[in-house]
Formats: sequence, structure tokens, C-alpha cells
Amino acid sequence: MTIVRFHGGCHQIGMSCVEIDTKKSKILVDCGMNPSDNSLPKINPNDIDAVVVSHSHLDHCGAVPYFNFKNPIYSTIPSVDLMYILWKDISKLSKTYPEENIQKAMNNIKAVNYREPKKITSDITMRLYDAGHILGSSSVYLDIGGKKLLYTGDINEIETRTLKSADTDIDEIDTLIIESTYGAPTDIKPSRKALEKQLIDEISATIEKGGKVIIPVFAVGRSQEIIAVLHNYMRSKLLKRVPIYVEGSLVHTTGIYMSHSEWLNPKIRNNLENRINPFGDVTIVNKENSSEIYNKEPCIIISTSGMVQGGPILQYLKLLKSPKNKIILTGFQAEETLGRQLEDGAEEITPFRNKIPVRGEVVKVEFSAHSDYNSLIRYMKKIPKPKKVFVMHGERYQSLSFAMTIWKNFKIPAIAPTAGSILPLF
Repeated sequence: MTIVRFHGGCHQIGMSCVEIDTKKSKILVDCGMNPSDNSLPKINPNDIDAVVVSHSHLDHCGAVPYFNFKNPIYSTIPSVDLMYILWKDISKLSKTYPEENIQKAMNNIKAVNYREPKKITSDITMRLYDAGHILGSSSVYLDIGGKKLLYTGDINEIETRTLKSADTDIDEIDTLIIESTYGAPTDIKPSRKALEKQLIDEISATIEKGGKVIIPVFAVGRSQEIIAVLHNYMRSKLLKRVPIYVEGSLVHTTGIYMSHSEWLNPKIRNNLENRINPFGDVTIVNKENSSEIYNKEPCIIISTSGMVQGGPILQYLKLLKSPKNKIILTGFQAEETLGRQLEDGAEEITPFRNKIPVRGEVVKVEFSAHSDYNSLIRYMKKIPKPKKVFVMHGERYQSLSFAMTIWKNFKIPAIAPTAGSILPLF
């Protein structure tokens, strides 16, 4: 019997880590950290024969350098480059692991392409499929002694400005492990076009009154999507051209997006071939120009981190003292983060020692790279019907709700396991 151990990512968004034990070998699919407190899964790295990382967000890969795995670590080519940047970032910010651990992890990485068969242990063959979530993100397909497992990772079933939609042309599946970030029936998001219009309208309203717009972003995925949207609307003269300042590791990760354009939406590639930079018209913040941001002119500031929990975004929160200015939250804000405090209507925040009154406007435009409820249903209809499903990567209500939906709508046994669960896979 092959079993699965859920070390994290259950009834929560963060610390995704799943162990597959076939009796002949043990592998991990993802090894992430909790974004709100940098906590790590409890595993024995000496037991692990291989690690497969679905993508480079820290809640899926952030714990890898901590454990000093002796055996290979597999991920896509762009994910390898992105992980290096994000690991370096977290090492400096949180001191979770020394920088030398990052180099050891990099030395163990085996980069692969989508759909490339790879025998990773004596009895497990792996293929990675495009998950449509961020550059290089993948769904992990495992052939384990003839039995087939699909671990979706984080998926986006719709096409975006930067990426194609998740690949659903997949062979038969015995067991499915699926994300549920927006797995409740109430988690229905507006169309991408409507979200873009909402974002542009919110920015335009603030610019018209001479204010500044602060947009906290994750370094990978959302930052590139937001920049591409702003660039497109400014080129089309549907958004007034004002300075766009960018700061944080998103500067480096956007460079990686440019260098792996063959992995992006073909429209992006066409732009680049026609010498149109979809991530252009931005100013990188440095010592010489940082004071410009605080002058009287309206501008847009895009900076990490996406949950306003650390990084250079914190220094711009002082701008919220003015009612003319606005912060736009563009994605999920974990509990106990400054982003969640702002979303919940906090009248003051304490990013450093001194409290800052929140007089500026706080708006949320859910620019998520995850499938919403309807998209998850469509994804389930497109892939081969599995015999059973495990639901993870969602808060408790979302996970339980989506498991019930799968039982009801698809007549497939589905459960939302808790962290620490040990269950039969096949």
C-alpha cells in the first residue's frame, strides 16, 4: 500500500508539504513555509529520496534550503531561477537558514521541462504540467508502480496577460490532490477584464485628486501581471501616464520572466519580438530617486511583500497618513499580517515602532493567480475523473466546502485532511 502524509497545507494556505511513501521510496511534493510566521514542516530529511517543487512561491518551496536534502530536488527551469531569488530574500529578511544552505540546495536541483518524463526513484516516474499560476508553475503527475497521482499545486484555469491557462490534457488519474484556495461556492470572482477595469478605475480616481497609489505584491506572478496591465492601459491611453516605481525582489524576478519568455503567454512573446516590453515604463527605486516618491506628484508604487508583512513596502505605509492616498490589496491576506489588518479596517497600524494612522483609502481588488470556485469546477470537468480526491491548500471552510462539492457534483469520494494525517493513497 502507498500512503500519503500531509505535513502542511491542510485547512490553511501555507506550508504545503506532502510525503508519498511507497515502501520502496519516500518523496516530498513541495516543502513550503508558513507565510505569516515562517514556521516550517516537521520532517526527517534523511528519509527523503527526492523532492518535487511545484513552483517558486515560498509557501511551496521556502523550507527546502532549511533541510539540506541529500537527494535530488526537481522543478521546472524557470522555477529554479526564481527560487534562488526568493530563497536569498527570505534568508536576509528572516534568517530562517544561512545563505550557504541555499547554495547546497541549488547544487541538488535537477531542472526539467513540462511533460518531460523523469524517473525520480526506483518506482516513481514524474511529469510536470503547466499549472497556469506563475512562471514555471506545475502540476505534478506521478506514476507510482502503475498507479497515477495528480497533485495540482496552485492552478489557474483561465488565461492571463502573462500566462496560458492550466494544462488539462492529462492521462488517467487514480488519486487527485487539489488546491481549494477559493473552493467555497461563494468564492466567485469577476472576470479578468472586469478586475482590470476595477483596478484601473481605482488608480485613476486617486491620480485625479493628486494622490499616490501603493500596491503591495508578491515578487513572482502578481507583480508581473499588475505591471503588464498598467503598461497596456497606459499605452492605450486609458490610464493617465504617471511614474510607476518598483522596488524589492520583483525587480530581479521580472528580469527572469523576460529571460524565460518562451514559457509565457504567446502574446507576451509576440510583444517582445516586436520590441515592446510588456514590463516597461517603470522606474526602479534607488538612493538617488527614492525622495521623488514623496513629492507632490501622483505616482504608483509597486513593492513587495504582498501581505504587507515585510520588505520595502513597509516604508511606504506612512503615505496612508494622507486621505488623498490609497493602498490596493490585490490578493489573499493571511491572518495576523498587516495586510489582513488593513483589509479588516484597522484605523492604525504599527509596521515599525511608531503607530501610523490609516487615513488613506484601503481597497481590495482580488487579482488572484488561483482558480475561483467556478474555475475549479471547470478544471475538474476537463481532467480525467479520479477515483478519489484529497482537498488541501485552502482555509478550513474552503477545503471542507470544496470536498463536499466534489462528493455531491462529481460523485467522487473526497476529504479535506488535517495536518499530520496519514492516509492510503492507492
